[in-house]
Amino acid sequence: MLSDKLLPEVAANKRPIKIWSAASSSGQEPYSIAMTILETQSKKPGMLSNVSITATDISSSMLDACRAGVYDNLALGRGLSPERRKTFFEDAGDSTMKVKDNVKRMVNFRPQNLMDSYALLGKFDIIFCRNVLIYFSPDMKSTVLNQMAGCLNPGVYLLLGSSESLT
Repeated sequence: MLSDKLLPEVAANKRPIKIWSAASSSGQEPYSIAMTILETQSKKPGMLSNVSITATDISSSMLDACRAGVYDNLALGRGLSPERRKTFFEDAGDSTMKVKDNVKRMVNFRPQNLMDSYALLGKFDIIFCRNVLIYFSPDMKSTVLNQMAGCLNPGVYLLLGSSESLT
């Protein structure tokens, strides 16, 4: 959906594309987004020439692990195709693989508590907020979603996890 629908639609606006992976946890989501962008660029050169990905999490130790971009075979076995593994990772020893630098350069990891202001993050074209709202009370969820809505450019996308409810 990201490569076939969302990115082409947002690219049609002819402005830099900004993507936010909120509560990025181990970094797999923002790196997967970067891989999708690189794959799309190779198929449609010039279409996605100016894309930035901001990935946030509340945990500084998790952000440090994300920046390192090193994953074990268990983590890599969760939905990562052999082709992506070969294209976007390099051997890091001890049965681990490291995300290649061209992918890592696309993602800016930074601290962010979803209950704090997002004003310094700016506006986004696509926000991924997956598998985190389930931990919030209805009032906290409402606060987070309203703040995220304020960070979206008009006519763009907020993507939630399948386990999340807006009620």
